[in-house]
Amino acid sequence: MNWKLRQFASHRREFDRNALRMASDPPLESGEIPKRIGTGLGRNAEARGAALALQARAAAAELVVPDGQRERYEAAFARFSSVFPDTFYIRERGRFYPDVSEDKGRLLSAGFHNVMGFFRDDTPLVQMILDDRDKAELDRLWDEFDFIADFTKRTWIQYYFNQSGEVQGKGRESGTERPSDEEVSASPVVADLMDAYLAKVRADETSDPAAPEAIRHHFQQMDKAMRAVERMRADAKPRHREALLEFAERAYRRPLADSERDGLLGYYRDLIEQNGLTHEEAIRDSVVSVLMAPDFCYRMDLLDDFSGTRSLSSDRSPSNARPLSAYALASRLSYFLWSSMPDDRLLAQARAGALQSTAVLVGEVRRMLRDDRARGLATEFAGPWLDFRRFEQHNAVDRQRFPSFDHDLRRSMFEEPVRFVTDMIRNNGTVLDLLYGKHTFVDAVLARHYGMPGAQGGAGRWMRIDDARRFGRGGLLPMSVFLTKNSPGLRTSPVQRGYWLVRRVLGETIPPPPPEVPELPEDESKSEAPLRDMLARHRASPACSSCHSRFDSFGLAFEAYGPVGETRSEDLAGRPVDTAAVFPDGSTGAGLAGVLRYIRERREGDFLDNLSRKLLAFALSRSLKLSDEPLIERMKANLAASGHRVAALVETVVASPQFLNRREHPLRPG
Repeated sequence: MNWKLRQFASHRREFDRNALRMASDPPLESGEIPKRIGTGLGRNAEARGAALALQARAAAAELVVPDGQRERYEAAFARFSSVFPDTFYIRERGRFYPDVSEDKGRLLSAGFHNVMGFFRDDTPLVQMILDDRDKAELDRLWDEFDFIADFTKRTWIQYYFNQSGEVQGKGRESGTERPSDEEVSASPVVADLMDAYLAKVRADETSDPAAPEAIRHHFQQMDKAMRAVERMRADAKPRHREALLEFAERAYRRPLADSERDGLLGYYRDLIEQNGLTHEEAIRDSVVSVLMAPDFCYRMDLLDDFSGTRSLSSDRSPSNARPLSAYALASRLSYFLWSSMPDDRLLAQARAGALQSTAVLVGEVRRMLRDDRARGLATEFAGPWLDFRRFEQHNAVDRQRFPSFDHDLRRSMFEEPVRFVTDMIRNNGTVLDLLYGKHTFVDAVLARHYGMPGAQGGAGRWMRIDDARRFGRGGLLPMSVFLTKNSPGLRTSPVQRGYWLVRRVLGETIPPPPPEVPELPEDESKSEAPLRDMLARHRASPACSSCHSRFDSFGLAFEAYGPVGETRSEDLAGRPVDTAAVFPDGSTGAGLAGVLRYIRERREGDFLDNLSRKLLAFALSRSLKLSDEPLIERMKANLAASGHRVAALVETVVASPQFLNRREHPLRPG
């Protein structure tokens, strides 16, 4: 089989001269097979296939050449075949090469019973297309393929135990016993089987003349390939150990101490010497040990300074605070802005001690905010702050009542605020756009839900809609993710929507409800009165009115949005919706415009204060303290001075003593 494949691969730029027929030649008799040198055909089934294929060629008028001109035609065919190979890419092979119409499905991923699956057949590509660098790259990829997949050795072992017994007369599906003093893949074992096959074909006068060459080439190539992989693996071991140390540095986000390097390599050696593991198994277990280490699993503001430099400190630092090491600062900055580990550039700045420069630190902040990975800040900060981080698992919607709410729509609802906030961060937009922005981002799924025409494609193709207000959208507040998240499933909930706005967006602290509060009807379509009227009766109770008066009105203003955030003019019972609201200070408004006007005139400061506090707590990964109040005031002042640009807010946090230092708590006496 492999002998035939070599013939095919080495003749892809040639043509079969036996296929040409002179005009004066007699027609081919049925069942007659023209003499074909070197096909290696040895089985009746293949012979019949060859006959059919060659007869078809013999009958083709295009292959009949005028008498006396065969040499001229052969030269023309040779030139054509040299320029146009029969193939560049082998996707699948059949058992019989000349007839490609039958016996399909022998794909290149085939196992031992089709070793042709791993046969390299790219001669025209190498000869005609690739330059020297490309050829070297292709050779390397083939070496790596066997290095990783180990297909030569696995094929050999499977053959040895399942089919090598054929040469001993045990039958085609039989194997050979495992040698007692050698590995199955050892060179002497390979050589012994080769000699056995050669002896068999020499004793058989009917064997194919090509068989000895095919046998020698097959066994020698198998042995050569297995020995080459063994050498590559031996050469790779020290590189693997060094890569393990590099991996640990990346995992720990800092250089390793000498004791850590020695400990990791010592653990690797113990696994081999004491536990009997192979090199690959020991490397795998060593990687697991790195991934289980506290330095990987937890964020630690390390005090040990591996670079010999300290990061920025401040005269305003408390006496019990110590500056973070450069690597700890790099990690804190990266997990703040990207919710991920530092990249190579940030680690290089830490290694060089450059992060102790304010200009470098601010430059890194601005670079990181422009990076695509700033999406991490949008997802992991805005998601928990605005309570939509787990919306992709939200299942409160009644799917029978709202069949449009499927997985794609839910995913698009989640993605809208992420893209909105990411765009604001990467373009240094104003944080006030979170409230007052007139644009949003939609894909075709969300656009259909919002009634926005012109959106094409499916989920995943996103576009910016600059005049979203004419569709009742723009900014965070009318996004369907928040409207749906704060609805019970069969109706809207002005209580939940209003509570979300004043607590999450404006930062109010609302006490929990009293223990026994009457429930509102679950299904809006079956309620006896509009929710507005039922809430009015609910607020009549003195125990409820003090809190509900602080947020119900905001939720009522959003009644023009249904349970899954769809715009509507009637509720589910067919009653006209009313979006008029009396806000906590006695002013009135209606709908989204009324809410935004009220916030702009009376509560914008609350929003900016809440945003500053939430961002600082996220950056420091802790609850805020009384000592943080001066920093919060600086954040708001710098924010206002910059035109409310998000970069000013972030840079104020990063330059603060709280961010640059770690507070040390004195040990309490036992």
